[in-house]
Amino acid sequence: MQSLADHLRTLTQEQLTSLVANRRDATIEPAPKTADQLAVRLLHPSSMAAACALLTLPQLQVGEAAAALGDGCTLARLATLLGVSEGDADLASALCRLTELALIWPYADGFAAAHLSPMWPHPLDLGPGAAELLVARNTNELRRLAKVYSIPVTGRGKDELIVALVGWLARPENVRRLVAQAPADVRARLAALAVRPAQPFDVRGIMFGSASVALPWAAERGLVVGSAWGIEEMPREVALALREGYVAAFDPQPPAVPTTLVEPKDAEREAAATASETLAAITAIVGTMNGGPVPLLKTGGLGVRELRRIAKSSDQDEDRTRLTIELLAAGGLTEASDTGLAPSAAYDEFAAAEPADQLLDIVDTWLAMPACPLAPADSTAVSSRVLYWDEGEEMILTGLRALTLRTLVDVLPEGHATDPGTLADRLAWQSPVLTDQADEDLQRYVTGIWREAHQLGLLAHGTVTRLCRSLLTGDADATHRHAQSMLPRSRGTVLLQNDLTAVVTGTPSADLLALLDGAAMPASRSGAWTWRFSPASIRGALDTGSTPANLLAQITEVAEGGRVPQTLTYLINDVARRYGSVQVRPSGCCLCSDDETLLTEIINTRSLRALHLVRVAPTVLASAKSQTETLAALRAAGYAPAGLHLDGSPAIGIPQRRHADPSPTEPDSGDMFPLPRLSDPADVARTLLGNR
Repeated sequence: MQSLADHLRTLTQEQLTSLVANRRDATIEPAPKTADQLAVRLLHPSSMAAACALLTLPQLQVGEAAAALGDGCTLARLATLLGVSEGDADLASALCRLTELALIWPYADGFAAAHLSPMWPHPLDLGPGAAELLVARNTNELRRLAKVYSIPVTGRGKDELIVALVGWLARPENVRRLVAQAPADVRARLAALAVRPAQPFDVRGIMFGSASVALPWAAERGLVVGSAWGIEEMPREVALALREGYVAAFDPQPPAVPTTLVEPKDAEREAAATASETLAAITAIVGTMNGGPVPLLKTGGLGVRELRRIAKSSDQDEDRTRLTIELLAAGGLTEASDTGLAPSAAYDEFAAAEPADQLLDIVDTWLAMPACPLAPADSTAVSSRVLYWDEGEEMILTGLRALTLRTLVDVLPEGHATDPGTLADRLAWQSPVLTDQADEDLQRYVTGIWREAHQLGLLAHGTVTRLCRSLLTGDADATHRHAQSMLPRSRGTVLLQNDLTAVVTGTPSADLLALLDGAAMPASRSGAWTWRFSPASIRGALDTGSTPANLLAQITEVAEGGRVPQTLTYLINDVARRYGSVQVRPSGCCLCSDDETLLTEIINTRSLRALHLVRVAPTVLASAKSQTETLAALRAAGYAPAGLHLDGSPAIGIPQRRHADPSPTEPDSGDMFPLPRLSDPADVARTLLGNR
């Protein structure tokens, strides 16, 4: 009889490398150095569970059938149980995959499978195997039973007797011939017992009646065996033999995914436009956050009211706002503090990157994001919150995103599209262990992933984009080229129009964005980015310390063709002429001007009476309000005052990007819970070969 360690010693270096590359937990350091050590690791229940997660539905079904038949299960018995021929290609493929993963291996003219019991304690809803039940019997009882089966007992110990008895019961014709001799009522009760649930108790802890019925005739012949529960249980070998005509489930063909035709060029254009809008939404929403930290709920997450406020302020729809906020947080581009949510220092580096690089960063974040913000809401109260993460969902969603994209690439040739409605069944066939973890949320998650992938340009019009296909191949260069084709390099020039609007076709560079946001009011950030210049926006630029000449020079430098409309030049010069004609000093404060007539006009302006202005000199007025309040009142009245420091130097107000307050320092848990180090599979294989 060949053990797993013996089997591992027969593998080539290439086969060993493939095995440990698939069973990655086998390479966790310290990596196994001998076949015996590797076998111990591969047979650990957690390792086998991880391997089962790599299987498709038919591969799992074959594995369960093998577990039901136990050690020595032959191809013929497996084929009969699954209702296919011995030469069935799908059965051969499943057995090959199970062998590649060392979940089964050659054993006594068949396959070793008894070790799979931790994965399937009750395979095919069967009870314990005969070996498990008979081990509790004493040697005399086993000899008595062997005589019933006409098995020689001379020279055989307990272990040899059990092997012989199990072998006899494993042949269905033996069991059926024996049962045919039973009284009619016993035959009927045995037939019922063969199809009852494997567990002797139901979910309430109540014993099933059919399991507790005494069957002396059957017990004397080993057709039922007393168990630790104090009841008689039917060995799974007997139950299988009595389930006449029974065929275990075997679904080698995946569920069909209906498709429709789509024009690839239309899908690529749509993907590029949507990805561009998503990046624009990030800029707009961060701009809203720069106005002040976003308050979070005391119970965790971001509430719906605050979400809608951000969506309205940034001119985005609610779904895109929800997805963007989740992406920003998951990517470390925002941080939460006691005051709320605000952009982190990492956002500045992100904003300076080219659009293609920004998109790929966001896609990487999305693939590992611990939330599915665009999944349809469920019945729970927290499902509508943003940033309310469930740690249990993270691994499921990470696996489901990759599985969904891979499956779509497999089932959708270029020019074909589908919808998420029938996708869940295909995913459940492709990766049943993963989808079972999602349980009733599977369709919700699939729908959410579908929507999110469209927002990121991985899907468009229901089909897979070139970006998605290249991403899944692992070709970083090709992926970057496709991202660049969708989102060309950022633009450093702007089209200035006579109506005082500025238009950037494409994504503006970080420097251009800062200039235009500082001198004009944003009008649109989707499609073509647009701004509008106004007296207030020009005054705002001058308030940051820019001189009229410098501002005009900066605008001219980025203007397409160096063309600046006269209307904009006039606007800048007009605001500049009036800018600083009134100067406010913080002396409680004072208004100073060489234009006595202007000061007379100001002191007599009714809307400024709240300042309680007093002329302290022909060219000086005193205000009862602070410098900030006085400046605001004068500007509201239509004047263009300039603030000064006490020494007369300009009071330059430079707008600062808001960053989240530093989080309290927490103990570094890295040393407490280190990530496992993995050895190179090829190195592990070479070591194993060298130690044979």
